[in-house]
Amino acid sequence: MLRIKEKHLLQKIIFGKAGLVALVIVFALFANGTWSVYKKASFARENRKMAEKDLTELRSREAALQAELNRLNTERGLEEELRQKFDVGRKGERLVVLVDAPDTELVTEFAKPTVWEKIIVFFGFK
Repeated sequence: MLRIKEKHLLQKIIFGKAGLVALVIVFALFANGTWSVYKKASFARENRKMAEKDLTELRSREAALQAELNRLNTERGLEEELRQKFDVGRKGERLVVLVDAPDTELVTEFAKPTVWEKIIVFFGFK
């Protein structure tokens, strides 16, 4: 008989209010753990996307730098770069400077004649 009372007492505790409160607490602990794992996974996913994007940019930059290096390893490429950066030329070369054509629509203003010039013109010396 004692065993039956103990069994009923155990069922009251498990299926009663105390059991329900304990079940809610255990659920909250599991939910908290799951939420923190979700946040870490989301953070890791975003970091992976950014790292892949950076990797793509670095690979394209590497290809551009490799192409530039290949160009500079040739005689012509080296000469072009030296001419561009240091404004030099080979011995005996000459420089041609192209100048823009002057504007054809120049407006010239005549200065007003001074008093002395008016007198000279009046007497006909000019």
